[in-house]
Amino acid sequence: MTDTPEVEDPETAARYSEINYAVDVLTALGHTAVYLDAGHAGWHSVSSIVPRLIKAGIDRATGFALNVSHYQTDQDSAWYGRLISSCLAYADEGGDPEDCADQRWSKRHARRWLRAHAPGDSSRMKHFVTDTSRNGRGPWIPRLGAHVDAEPWCNPPERGLGRRPTTHTGDPLLDAALWVKTPGESDGRCLRGTDGPLDPERGTVNPEAGEWFPEQALELVRYAEPAVGVIRRTTGPRH
Repeated sequence: MTDTPEVEDPETAARYSEINYAVDVLTALGHTAVYLDAGHAGWHSVSSIVPRLIKAGIDRATGFALNVSHYQTDQDSAWYGRLISSCLAYADEGGDPEDCADQRWSKRHARRWLRAHAPGDSSRMKHFVTDTSRNGRGPWIPRLGAHVDAEPWCNPPERGLGRRPTTHTGDPLLDAALWVKTPGESDGRCLRGTDGPLDPERGTVNPEAGEWFPEQALELVRYAEPAVGVIRRTTGPRH
């Protein structure tokens, strides 16, 4: 995926208006946490996603969500989330998001920026959640030149379940690891630049988006990280 400039047209403006409306309606319910989707670490740059979050009403939301329905590792999502949260705080103080540290910077360079500009108190920063439903083995990296359009986001092979859902994350900015995408639901046909109907990577016709994909579900369990324990059914003591 590429990070393309956003064009301000009537449809884009309407979209921002709708998201802001949703933020206000949902937060008014009480006992409700609202997180705005901010893509994933392999997609938008920090300086690109932060202005979008600001326009969408992040100041009134609980925070933002990362890696929804995707495969980025926990480490990459946590780092990306920290950079976004720090940039939001920087922008809130009048800074220009274009100057923010980016996930593509070297860690040394980015940490230097964080020391200079990020708040020391996490309570002054926006928190985030991550989708860990399919990221146990990280993103799929297809063989170079294997497909006209590899579509690495679309039912990639040999991926695994990731971290189990929890609010005990050990990261003061990460509110929860969640399974937002239902593991085993297909991403679509995945033709990878061919005329189909087969997915050339799998050699099968994948189910339509949102339909159950049993082969993929079994893969997610087989390659889960951490591993899925085996549950043995017992019938009681033997005499």
